[in-house]
Amino acid sequence: MATAIGAAQGRTPALADAKAAEAWLANAALVDPRQACHELTGLLERLEDAPPAERAYLDVLEKLREPIQVAQAEHAKKFTGRPLPLRDVESAAFDQVFDLWSAFGRAYRRLLGAAVDGRDAELLPQAALLAQRTIEARAAVINAHYRCRREVDGDLWRELHDAYQIAESYGLARTSVPTKRKPATSASPAQVYVRTLLLDIANPYAISARDFQWLRRWAGLWAHKVELGLALDAAQGYAVDLAGAAPPAWTRLESATPTTRFLDTSQLKRSIKGRLRKLEQGAEPEALGLGKDAVQPDAGRLLAQAARAWLEAPAARQFTRRLAPGRTELVSGFDSLHVALTGRVFKSAARHWDYSRRDAESLAIYGAVAGAGADGPRLATEAWETLDESANGFRLRRKGAGERLSHHQLVGLKPQGARTFILSEVRWLTVGVDGALVIGAQALPGLAQGVAVRPAWGGTGTPEPYVQAFVLPAMPGSSPSLVLPTGWYQQGRDLEVKTDEDLMAVRLGALLQHGFDFDRVAFAPRAG
Repeated sequence: MATAIGAAQGRTPALADAKAAEAWLANAALVDPRQACHELTGLLERLEDAPPAERAYLDVLEKLREPIQVAQAEHAKKFTGRPLPLRDVESAAFDQVFDLWSAFGRAYRRLLGAAVDGRDAELLPQAALLAQRTIEARAAVINAHYRCRREVDGDLWRELHDAYQIAESYGLARTSVPTKRKPATSASPAQVYVRTLLLDIANPYAISARDFQWLRRWAGLWAHKVELGLALDAAQGYAVDLAGAAPPAWTRLESATPTTRFLDTSQLKRSIKGRLRKLEQGAEPEALGLGKDAVQPDAGRLLAQAARAWLEAPAARQFTRRLAPGRTELVSGFDSLHVALTGRVFKSAARHWDYSRRDAESLAIYGAVAGAGADGPRLATEAWETLDESANGFRLRRKGAGERLSHHQLVGLKPQGARTFILSEVRWLTVGVDGALVIGAQALPGLAQGVAVRPAWGGTGTPEPYVQAFVLPAMPGSSPSLVLPTGWYQQGRDLEVKTDEDLMAVRLGALLQHGFDFDRVAFAPRAG
């Protein structure tokens, strides 16, 4: 029989039942996402301190579920895909979403315990729903970490595994329960759990915010095609330890324990491979169930990337990484990168009114633009700890303050002992549990040379000023390319490229690489 916990503890329940929850929602200030997260978290915490009877508590939580989903989805936009480290207002938004989902998950976990432990017979028929909601809330906290590229603490993985293990132990893992009222959809505890595992395997720290949304949707659609079991037909595969505090990892069968669960993706493989073939034949992504917003060629690229992550063994590195203790200098931004590679401040045909306010103040005080000194340019570089490196890649860590960096941003790296900076792209980045920023960067092909570019001038009117750019030499298997600021690329556009020794007329070709603040493009000399 249900017990009124709040009454037993001598406290009046914060909300007595679903009708009281409806009344609270009708009067709460939930329009602003920040305020909504604050109000909803406060209510959940009051319910923890003074809860109603368990069955009424579940009804209240179900009434609050949709407003909580809306509030966190809107508030999460403030920190999703932002440069790292987050600004104070962005970090505060993350903390609010974290607190909201954590409080929501604790409430469902409490009721799940009451249901399976036999403390409330009325809750037992709802045990599968309680398990699914508990896993869903834990997964939402982990997803919030992915959205702002923050390392997931081991305690969060432990809580997620614990909730799934309860569902499995009581035979609830494959029981589907409603997830939304309109349209009618359902998902089992196992599906929500597997979706989170698939997302982690796909390395969410190395994809864009849009790609994460697509991948999360696909993982949810196909999670039922993945079986969790004690063994595999193969000798190794991705597995998770339900008694551990870690994400899934590539595991050999002989190293499994009784709490190890392998992910059997054989059904998933058939589904994805079939879609990839149809995309290659010209089918529209929406017709294949990939979503109305999924477009080619990006959908095919991401699906192929997910297929490699989910269906294949982790790829061996082309170049072996090696420990490289020491420091790597890092610079970012086209101005600083150009100075780093040329050794001098860029001079354009800018007019005096083209200077920024900072430049004007520097001219008035020092007689020169900031960054240029009597002995040459003053280049502010950051010192990063080198964790390891390979022939074309680096893994670096910065523990202190510094410039904010974005996914796919252009940076210049100068490892200890190197003679020059290497133009590179940030391929992934994450903030660790200790607050340190860790990045993985990949070198662009060849050693870059700083140049100046402007639209081709026909000899009449006033030519546009030059801007900074870089040229990369021809390498085995690739032609020379230009690295331009974002917004400059148009296929077939004619440019003038100025080097120390020459002035070239070129025509832009195909887009080779699109980054956060740059485009790398093919080019060819223009006749005449």
